[in-house]
Amino acid sequence: MKSLATILLIIATCTNAFTGTTSRRRILKQQQQPISGPIITRLQSSPSASSSSSKSEQSKPNAQTSSPSTFREAEVAGLRLMQDGRHEEALKAFQKAMSLPGSRPDILRTANVPGPSPVGGSKGGTEGRSVQNLDEFEYQAAHYNVACAHACLGNVSDAVNNLQKAFEYGFDNFATVRADPDLGNLEGTREFDALMKKWDPKSRGIMGLFGK
Repeated sequence: MKSLATILLIIATCTNAFTGTTSRRRILKQQQQPISGPIITRLQSSPSASSSSSKSEQSKPNAQTSSPSTFREAEVAGLRLMQDGRHEEALKAFQKAMSLPGSRPDILRTANVPGPSPVGGSKGGTEGRSVQNLDEFEYQAAHYNVACAHACLGNVSDAVNNLQKAFEYGFDNFATVRADPDLGNLEGTREFDALMKKWDPKSRGIMGLFGK
């Protein structure tokens, strides 16, 4: 069975000719479709690029992967490492991604004048600066990818904990979870079975379809 990563890599290449990579999350937003299924970025190198570079050249770090400055860059770096079987490095990249700027603009306000204010208020003034936080879809992808890396490393509890966080952020494609080869080490474990029974109605049999 081909892994989810391989299938989505091919889809990603066909849907973004300008950058060579894309995100299902961004495609679904543009099409105004309901969000369901894995919100995961996958990669695919073009045939010409693959034929012109050796495996050793492809695995060399570049400026983007060695020092990512955004969630997207770190995510891409982690996915490349997963493809190369470098799961510990991929895990670090995915974890770093969650601390980097995402796609949701926000304003961070901090106090810049101690209170009380000159006009009698109990608090002083504040100043705001623009920041880019992660949106819920990026959190879904981040925790799902962290779970995959942990599972490949045999860290069952950490993998299950991150899958639960992905579910809490709205990820609900449970069929994908069960079919993803990267999560294969979780199958049959007590923690994974309990998690799926809690979140996936189909895991609770026919009565589970009528509510938790």
